[in-house]
Amino acid sequence: MRVKSYKEAVRLARCAGEDAANRRMRKSGRKAWSAVDRDHAVSVTEKILADLGFDIAGWVAMAGVQRNEPPEQQEIRKPKRRSKPKAVQLSFAFA
Repeated sequence: MRVKSYKEAVRLARCAGEDAANRRMRKSGRKAWSAVDRDHAVSVTEKILADLGFDIAGWVAMAGVQRNEPPEQQEIRKPKRRSKPKAVQLSFAFA
């Protein structure tokens, strides 16, 4: 399967994490998730996203911290082309 975007990667990883937590829940004989099952689902989801190349741990560590990067530059607008001035006939006749 080819993952083309972050949205697809999150959807895939989330489903895998939920499946892992459901297996863990059923294996222990429960009908609802416990906090440990939820933590297991999160860890599986993060592991899959990390395997796909997304730096989730870095994003979580930087949550709420201002960036130490220069502000993004605004796109420079190119001036519109000016039309060439129309030719003017000069008269050098001296009367």
